Amino acid sequence: MSTMGDALAAIRNVVLMQERLHVLTRKVDRLADDVRDTNDYVLSVDKRVIRIETIIEMGRGGSASPRIEQ
Repeated sequence: MSTMGDALAAIRNVVLMQERLHVLTRKVDRLADDVRDTNDYVLSVDKRVIRIETIIEMGRGGSASPRIEQ
């Protein structure tokens, strides 16, 4: 009976590990989505900064002034 109990405990542990792996996979997927959204936001902010820099340069008469660099 002890061997059967050990086998059932091992199977139970495998099932629990699989469930934990599924939970972690879902969390990683959500994190990847968040990173994609953040990247899209950063790119849109970068485009806005470029537009603002262009407006400032045009207001100065197109002189070679220092720019905000990445």
